[in-house]
Amino acid sequence: RPKAVPVRRGRLARLKRLSKWAVWLILILPPMGYGGYRLAVFGFTSPRFALTSADDVVLTGNQFVSREEAMNALGLPSAGKLQYGMNIFKISMEEKQKQLESIPWVLKATLTRAYPNRLAVHLEERTPVAFVNVGGRVKLVDGEGVLLEKPERASFNFPVLTGLDAASGRPERTTRLGLYGTFMHEVARDVATAGWMISEVDLADGDDLKAMLARGRETLQLHFGHESFGE
Repeated sequence: RPKAVPVRRGRLARLKRLSKWAVWLILILPPMGYGGYRLAVFGFTSPRFALTSADDVVLTGNQFVSREEAMNALGLPSAGKLQYGMNIFKISMEEKQKQLESIPWVLKATLTRAYPNRLAVHLEERTPVAFVNVGGRVKLVDGEGVLLEKPERASFNFPVLTGLDAASGRPERTTRLGLYGTFMHEVARDVATAGWMISEVDLADGDDLKAMLARGRETLQLHFGHESFGE
């Protein structure tokens, strides 16, 4: 077939292309920029987007963290009207998230703007795994080694852990808590079926987990090592 001959665009075609860009820059872009500016000013200044009451904050996911504690972390009153409205666009979501996650019981906080004037807060709380004795006070501890105050209206059925203070740092403490978690997963059901109760678990030796078992007036201290706990 005959080979196609390339045709170069002339000066007129280039002028048309440049004129289209000029129309875009002069007639379309400035109005769009001005409209965006006015929209931003409206969003930041209109009372329509302001939190005016504590009821404008919707809190979910909290079981042990009280609403008052969460609202204090946000810097807001737990009830009633806000003296000065807080614009939802001016709220630093990252800063408020960090403030909520500074509460020991909070593992993760998620904040969402719910228009026009609502702030949705969802909390994911930590899961305790055992009791620990800290300076004569009984506290809870989660799988990461974070100490938690025991809620007043909550009951837990956990063994008391000892020996965590022998760990050199948080990574080692987390490793030993992982050992405890594996131990409970493998033996707790069988122990309960046999009529025994695991009352204490000693994690001072990372290679030899020791547990105190009780049944009636009888107690046994067993050395489980660091693996094959079910056997």
